[in-house]
Amino acid sequence: MFNVALVGAGFIGMAHIEAYKKIPDAKVVAVINRSAEKGAKAVEAAGGDCTYYATLDEALAAKKIDAVDICTPTNLHEEFVVKAAGAKCHVLCEKPATFDLESFDRMAGACKANNVYFMVAQVARWWPEFITIKDYIRQGKLGNIHMIYEKRLAQHPNWSTWHRKPEISGGGLYDMNVHDIDYLYSLFGMPCQVYANGWKSPSGCWNHISTNLTWEDGTNAICETSLEMTGPFPFSIEFRGCGDNGTIAYSLTAGHNIKDGEQGSNLVYYPAGEEGAMHIEAEQKDMFVGEISDFIHAVKEETEVPVPPAQSRQVLKIILAIKKSLEEGIVVKL
Repeated sequence: MFNVALVGAGFIGMAHIEAYKKIPDAKVVAVINRSAEKGAKAVEAAGGDCTYYATLDEALAAKKIDAVDICTPTNLHEEFVVKAAGAKCHVLCEKPATFDLESFDRMAGACKANNVYFMVAQVARWWPEFITIKDYIRQGKLGNIHMIYEKRLAQHPNWSTWHRKPEISGGGLYDMNVHDIDYLYSLFGMPCQVYANGWKSPSGCWNHISTNLTWEDGTNAICETSLEMTGPFPFSIEFRGCGDNGTIAYSLTAGHNIKDGEQGSNLVYYPAGEEGAMHIEAEQKDMFVGEISDFIHAVKEETEVPVPPAQSRQVLKIILAIKKSLEEGIVVKL
């Protein structure tokens, strides 16, 4: 059995607990959380012989733990990654990993020095429709790509307030934008330049961002992100890819948060030269189960994790370039 200590019993931490319950060869045996009340609820949800601990040190001393799953606010990630690595535990860390390259290198370096696996949980790569879109692009069904558009828009989460503080979450630029930047990176690799404009909240968060990304082969993408939509605006995702051979389009509308309400979504392929559209049914699988299962499989089989640290470092480099463009109003070369 693969024993996991989960740090952080908030919205994402609870989503991870539900995922582990669907993975036969893994279980959460320890929950670490600042609030004992939330920790107790997470322990109850995990079931089995799971135990609440106030600190990771206490959990590591009390139980055999194979991996630490870190679901805390971003400003705490480095502390827990380094501590887990020092205890010879493999590490799955929620996105964004951290705010700067120096911090990321300390995290990745600690894991490498202790010979443990380290992966940033970029769950959008396991989103069923995004998997299908990637397959269509890889199979050449779009042909030479002319333009990509991707958006992710939401109100502030109603399950926490720490997203409003740039020193804790990084705001929309880090917390939301990183999903789509990582997905674009997984499709096309490192862009050669970015240009962004947007709006910074009174608290100092870049929460409305529109970024143009360009690759050496001429591929262009526009990525629109917001973590501060006003009114009862629904959580919304959209992707469009247009090429010589056709266009693929996806949209999803949820409730206040991504899992709220009755979600409506569609994925459509429009082949060039044909009149009809093809509605695509992506195989629906739990993205958190897929992400965590693949991480555990890599650890057990001693193969590369599906989101290698080197890739997550490049994605963070793109985020930092977008931040520079936002703050200085310039095109940033990469």
